[in-house]
Amino acid sequence: MASVDKQYFLDLMAARKLSMRGLATKMGMNHSQLSLSLSGKRRMQLDEAAALSEMFGVPLHDIVVAAGIESKPSTGKRVSVLGYVGNGGVVTMHAKDTRERTEVPCALPDHAAAIQFRTADTPLSWMDAWVAFYIPRENVAPECIGRFSLCQLDGGRVVVATVKRGYQDGTYALSGPYTASSVELDWATPLLFCRF
Repeated sequence: MASVDKQYFLDLMAARKLSMRGLATKMGMNHSQLSLSLSGKRRMQLDEAAALSEMFGVPLHDIVVAAGIESKPSTGKRVSVLGYVGNGGVVTMHAKDTRERTEVPCALPDHAAAIQFRTADTPLSWMDAWVAFYIPRENVAPECIGRFSLCQLDGGRVVVATVKRGYQDGTYALSGPYTASSVELDWATPLLFCRF
């Protein structure tokens, strides 16, 4: 199991007068999931670490280190960087002839792809220069629900957001960095791993 610095998280909660149950509620997750993550019995997910970083106002790197998430050794394989995330979580896809590539972490298939965060002078500046990896999809992956994902809105715009079910059939609600409600998606795929 992961070596988690639980005291780091307890100190952050104490400074904001939050219980573990209260923090889990704010994060929209089950108390037992958070407890298992902070005890090192469950691997913390990227979207959970990002939510904690934003909630506590500390760098994501500090959260990741305290959560005991270790970076895996390199494979030497490279994948295409297909675009970059800018202000508001909107993604600009590279032209087809752009040849930008990056090294892929272990455990990701050869057909994985990546996007880079170019968010220096935006509210997302804490994510500037990150590279996020995903598996390209042609539909909405069921595992996107409740996770930080790359999404194409009906009509073409590509964004980064946490995906939730919408109130009407076939629609979704997206929350930060890109926020919208009752939108239709052409496809969505979870961001599986970030290198920062």
